[in-house]
Amino acid sequence: MIVDLPASDPEQTALGGRLRRWRTHRGMEIEELGRHIGLSPAELRLVEAGRLRLDSAHVEAATRVLHLPLWALNSDTPAY
Repeated sequence: MIVDLPASDPEQTALGGRLRRWRTHRGMEIEELGRHIGLSPAELRLVEAGRLRLDSAHVEAATRVLHLPLWALNSDTPAY
């Protein structure tokens, strides 16, 4: 049993999954994205697992680095 990790928040799990999908779709390694947005690879892994919350500055930085509109990390709904 892992004791020190907080429980996953469904919204954060979804955001982390979207971040991981976009990062891999763009061919970016976790270390590179972390460097660009100011997080360690370990912190970014926790974000992608939904166990660490990104603040608005990190979300904005991630969308900028990945060339995404802001809504792309907050919704699975495609834009038309």
